[in-house]
Amino acid sequence: MIQMGIKEMSTLSTNPHYYAFLLQNFLSGYDKPCEARLLFMTLPILLYSESREKLVTANSRSKMESLFSSPQSINDRKIAGKTRLSGYLNRYNTLLEDCKKAIIILSSENNIVIKDKNIVVLQRLQYKDHKGKIKDWSRAAYYLGLVFANADEDHLCYFLGVEKHE
Repeated sequence: MIQMGIKEMSTLSTNPHYYAFLLQNFLSGYDKPCEARLLFMTLPILLYSESREKLVTANSRSKMESLFSSPQSINDRKIAGKTRLSGYLNRYNTLLEDCKKAIIILSSENNIVIKDKNIVVLQRLQYKDHKGKIKDWSRAAYYLGLVFANADEDHLCYFLGVEKHE
């Protein structure tokens, strides 16, 4: 097993190619033309360990509320489930440029096509094809895609506190 140090983990966690991989998994779960603006909402959720860990346990019936609104217990105390999304808006604003780079990478590698304001995945990924932590990340992105696909965009914007842009 390869051991990664802090420098290697930092490089991977800020790599636009890795972000592209996550977005491609998201689009594979979304499985229909996706409004481009929804992609910008994904990385802030996937890159936060608390929300990603919850997504790893998601299934095809999961919803934003069931994943992120139900109370959680920490040291025998009940706290709001939305803490799994704490800091979302800061991460959203910080990751906008990185998300743009990831979309450009996906397009240049012919993994997606952009039509009007929609993005369609051309090369679907299967999270089951991976092992270990990469499988967990892929699965989280895939199921976030399923959750987003089954939700109304207005509701997602409201739930996440992101302004809807036309």
